[in-house]
Amino acid sequence: MSEEARNSSEKDVLSDLFAGHHPRGDVIFAGTHCGSSHHQGRMDLPSQQQGMLHVLQNGTMRVLFDGREKAILDRPGVVLFGYPVPHDIETPTGGAAMVCANLDFPDIGLSPAKLGLPEYLVLPFDELPGLEAITNQLFSESQGGQPGQRTAINLLVDLLLLMVLRHCQAKNLVRPGILAAMRDPRIARVVGELHQKPGENWSIERQAEIAGMSRASFAARFRDLLGTSPGDFLQTIRLDLAFGLLRDGKRLQAVAGQVGYRSTTALARAIQQRHNMSPRELHADSSAESGAFQSAV
Repeated sequence: MSEEARNSSEKDVLSDLFAGHHPRGDVIFAGTHCGSSHHQGRMDLPSQQQGMLHVLQNGTMRVLFDGREKAILDRPGVVLFGYPVPHDIETPTGGAAMVCANLDFPDIGLSPAKLGLPEYLVLPFDELPGLEAITNQLFSESQGGQPGQRTAINLLVDLLLLMVLRHCQAKNLVRPGILAAMRDPRIARVVGELHQKPGENWSIERQAEIAGMSRASFAARFRDLLGTSPGDFLQTIRLDLAFGLLRDGKRLQAVAGQVGYRSTTALARAIQQRHNMSPRELHADSSAESGAFQSAV
């Protein structure tokens, strides 16, 4: 691989992956929390597309699973859930200032599992320097009642989540996945290329060449960081992309070529196995949603 080509591929991979398909926060509580509350995630989204973020400004927060204390945060910080694990939050009678948000991950992009998020993680802010401006503004917005308050809070939660993910990646607080792959620029380079050009012919040899590694070393390092083989990872990218394109009304034949499948039959079968929906059902759903929207208008 030429030096010019290598340098051109040295991009901000996480930003490229987040473009247009990043996780989004949806605040469900902002204010003084007293007593106990139960959280279990959204019922209208598959579990693999969800997470949750609790942000504590002051006071104490206990996290319980099935009535058993699993974590306690006794100073400002966050509790991040990479999965919609049913749990209870308890605060003292005097209350604690906090913000709670559901995290919605795109079904064709970066799911918590694909990123490698842990089931849950407790992070005091004194372990995450540089977040004061974000968190101060977050709690200021939660108390102000200004126009656009909900939108502002959600955007601040999005930014806070990105900072937390950056910290998790840097401190190796993640499971095998894309965040773990960011630790090795050679593997991150390949991950970025696969996402940007999924329809190309990606042999293991070509991927290893881009990484500047031998075939065997590349395959072993890839599996170590992402928990899957390069071939299986590429197939996941292709099928997630195909799912989104088909849902948007694209024809199966056109989608197959775009995502690197020579056979429409093979792609249809793979879509059915991965998403439990056929391309025909996806088209029917997208047509129904479009008709409902036009009727509403």
